[in-house]
Amino acid sequence: KLLATMNEIASKHDAVPSQVALNWARAKGTIPIPGARTVNQAKQNLASLDWNLSKDEERQLDEASAKVTGFITPDKNPFPREDINTKLKMYDS
Repeated sequence: KLLATMNEIASKHDAVPSQVALNWARAKGTIPIPGARTVNQAKQNLASLDWNLSKDEERQLDEASAKVTGFITPDKNPFPREDINTKLKMYDS
């Protein structure tokens, strides 16, 4: 439901879900520091500053996120615990 809500809001703003996420973080009074792997992602991140969420959109996102459940415990995490090249630990959990 959260991703569907983000997609709906993004389509209303001719945007992508990552721009919705950045605007949502800003609406909460935080300063997001997005990481961009490509020039296109950097442009999208910057373009997220061109618009703001409405109070209703913030409410929709808050309600959808409140329903997110099922966090993965560290022992069931599907990601590797160590880097395959350097053998460094990726995380300690």
